[in-house]
Amino acid sequence: MAPLLSTPLLSTPTEILRMIFASLSHADLAAVCLTHRDLRSPAEPLLYAHIQWTWSDSQSPPIAQFLRSIAQRPELASYVYDVVLNGDSFGGGLYDSGNENPKIPVTNVVLDELVGLIARINVPYAEEWIQELRAGSMDAFTTLLISQLSNLKRLFLDKNYNRESRLRGMMLRSALCEESANNHLSSFTYLEDVSAEFHCLPYDIRQKTDTRNTQDILPLFYLPSVKRIRALVDNPATFIWTGKNPPNPWRLTSLDLHMLRERHLGQVLSVTPRLQKLKWDWYYRSDLQDDSVTDIIDLDQIATGLSHVQETLTDLTITAGSNGYKADLKEPELQFSESFKVFSGLCTLKRLEVPIAFLLGFSPSTSKANSLAVGLPRSLEWLTLTDGLCMQEQWEWEMETDYFLEAIGSWLRNWKRYTPNLRGFCLLGGVMEAQDWEPDMIQGLRDLGTQSEIEVQITDTETKWAGWM
Repeated sequence: MAPLLSTPLLSTPTEILRMIFASLSHADLAAVCLTHRDLRSPAEPLLYAHIQWTWSDSQSPPIAQFLRSIAQRPELASYVYDVVLNGDSFGGGLYDSGNENPKIPVTNVVLDELVGLIARINVPYAEEWIQELRAGSMDAFTTLLISQLSNLKRLFLDKNYNRESRLRGMMLRSALCEESANNHLSSFTYLEDVSAEFHCLPYDIRQKTDTRNTQDILPLFYLPSVKRIRALVDNPATFIWTGKNPPNPWRLTSLDLHMLRERHLGQVLSVTPRLQKLKWDWYYRSDLQDDSVTDIIDLDQIATGLSHVQETLTDLTITAGSNGYKADLKEPELQFSESFKVFSGLCTLKRLEVPIAFLLGFSPSTSKANSLAVGLPRSLEWLTLTDGLCMQEQWEWEMETDYFLEAIGSWLRNWKRYTPNLRGFCLLGGVMEAQDWEPDMIQGLRDLGTQSEIEVQITDTETKWAGWM
C-alpha cells in the first residue's frame, strides 16, 4: 500500500476535497482531520459547521472543551454556522420547585483559559460572568459560546438551556442594542433562525421572584438578518424595547410567540412589517395573573395587534389553554370581550387555525354563528378549527350538534360569496379525539363538504392537550 504522502488524494484541489468530505459523518470528519495536516484544512470547516449536543441528567455537552479549543485556535469559531442544543428533561413541569440547573464540571486550567475569552470581550459585567462561569452555570457557558460565533446562521436552544438566560440576555443587549465601541462582540450579521424552546414556569413563581425573561428575548428582534424567531416572552408590567429605538427586523417573516398576552402583542407586531407566518399561544394561569395576564380574552385588543400585519400575514395559528391551580380540578373560568370579527381585517390571510371559541364563543348562548361568514377574511383558503379551551366549564360545542353544524353550514353553503378562494375546512382535535365528538356532527360536517364541494378533514394532533405545557 502506498504511503499517504504519495497518494493522489493530497494533490486533489481543496474544492473537490470539500465536496468529497461533505458526505462524511462527524466521526469520519474527525478522523480525516487527524490523518494529515493537508487534509485537515478542507475537512475542519465541515467538522465544526454543525454543532449538536444534548444536556440531560446523565449527559453533559462538551461545551467547556470546545470553548477551550476556540481560546487556543480562534479560527474554529468562524466555521460554526448551525448550533442545536438539545435537552428538555430538567424539572417537573408546572409543579417543579424551580431548583437550579445542574452545574457544568470543569477544571481550573480550562476555566482560566475561558476567563481570558471573557476578559477580551470587555463588557462591564465581566466579573459577574466569570463568577457564574466558575460556579458551573450553563447560562454562562452558552453565553460565552454564542458570543464567539460571528458566522452563526441558526441557533436552537432547548428547554433546559432556557431555565436561566440572564447572562445571555445581557450579552445580546450589549451586542445588538447598545451603542458601544468598547466591547468586542459580534453583531451576528448572519443569524437568521433562532428558537428558544419554552420551559414551563412553576406554580407560584411570582411569589419567589418577579424576574421576567422579556429583556433577554427582545434583543433577538434586533438581529440584522433574522427571518424566524420562536420564543416564550414573559409578560412585563411595562413593555419597553431593549434598544434606544424599536428594532426594525425587516427580514422577519415567521414568528412563534408563547405566553405574551394580547396587551403586548401589538407592540411586537408593530415592528414586523413583512411578517407572513404567525403562531401565537394565548395562555392563562391564575397564579400568573397581573394587569396583562387576565382571565379575559380581549378580541378587540387581539384585532388591534394583528392589524399591524394585516397586509402581509398569510398564515395564522392561535393556540389557547389555561390551567387550574394545584388540586383545584376546575379550569379557571374565562370570558371573551368585544366582537368575534377579530380576523376579518386580515386581507392577505390564506390559512387560519384557531380554537372554535375564538370564532363562536364557548356555547350557542354566546355564539355569533350568524356572523361567522363575515368574521373571516375574504382571502381565506383553509380554515382549521381546534378544540382548544374545550376544558372550560362553559364549553358546550361537542354536544350541540345542530347549533355547531348550522354555524359552519351557514358559511360553507355560501363560501363563494364570503370566502371565494376557499379550498378546505378541518376540525382538529388537540384535547379530545375526533371520535369523541357526536357521530351526527362528524357526518354532518362531511355532508357539508360534499354539498359545498369543499374538502373537509376531521383529524387529531399527536399532543392531547391544548395550550402551553
